[in-house]
Amino acid sequence: MRKWNAYLTALCLLVITCLVGPTPVSAETVELKLAHFMPTMHVQHLKAFEPFAKKVAEASGGEVTVKIYPGGTLGNPKTMVDAISTGITDIGFVLPSYIPGRFRASSVTDLPYIFNSAEHMAKVVYDQYDKHFAQDYKQFKVLWILAAPLSQVFTVEKPIMTAEDFKGMKIRSGNSLESDSLKKWGASPVGMPVSELSISMQKGVVDGALTAYSALKSHKLIDVISHMTELNFSGALMVVLMNKKKWDSLPADAQTAIESVANQEFGLMAARAFDDEDKEILALAKSKGIAYHQLSPAEKEKLRLAVKDTWEAWVKDHSKRGMQGQEILDDTVAAAKRLQ
Repeated sequence: MRKWNAYLTALCLLVITCLVGPTPVSAETVELKLAHFMPTMHVQHLKAFEPFAKKVAEASGGEVTVKIYPGGTLGNPKTMVDAISTGITDIGFVLPSYIPGRFRASSVTDLPYIFNSAEHMAKVVYDQYDKHFAQDYKQFKVLWILAAPLSQVFTVEKPIMTAEDFKGMKIRSGNSLESDSLKKWGASPVGMPVSELSISMQKGVVDGALTAYSALKSHKLIDVISHMTELNFSGALMVVLMNKKKWDSLPADAQTAIESVANQEFGLMAARAFDDEDKEILALAKSKGIAYHQLSPAEKEKLRLAVKDTWEAWVKDHSKRGMQGQEILDDTVAAAKRLQ
């Protein structure tokens, strides 16, 4: 009787297995760390990093998940590249201009008066990537390329209507390029973190600032300034990089899922999110009565010619280092004109 019961039990299990199939074995999942140094309310966190994580999970059927580490917990603008290289994070948000000498060809994008928007810069870099910029990132897997919005000039009292209006003014600068350019325009550059700008404007430490429209909202300049003048002076290239060894270790289907999301279209979308935010803040500033000024073509040309030697200095410096500096600059400028 016992043998008969055992036989019936085994037979039932066999029938069930045939009907429902073997117990599925779950595929091994991969969790990737993605680090950036912005707050969670930043436009890139909301419009790029969170959607990226969600879309990768969907495209991989849950095989690949992305955990985001915001706010500089795994790296700041100066240490992020090393954090990616050493595996502290698998993916990181990088500003090449914060690591002078590391991304040499890419530094051409720091030069003034080449681009007219963040998306425009990203388009140009994608266009010239294989020819000129790929060498800068050969140690990484590039996921997407974007750019920061361009800098404009904001003043507390005196408007900037002509090139001559810069003379004698104390203007906050964010980097050495801006400082050098302000000097050539006759202004006195004052270096300071943007976080100190609002109180410095209120106290008269500076008369104005070179920065992006986003600072009007994020750093409360909108309650301090009276004038804003569109310069489209310069922006900043940004790249999202992945540790190359980590990338190479991923299964082919996981790589395919990531690349289906992280592509040129995604990079241009991320850059456009910056531009769209700028437009919204500009409209907000106008609604609050802040005067908006655009320079005439002749005045723009005066400002551009005054800083044209920065282009020449860049070519000279990079040519000394064995690079085709003039070719990189010429091709970048030509692509910018073609893609605007």
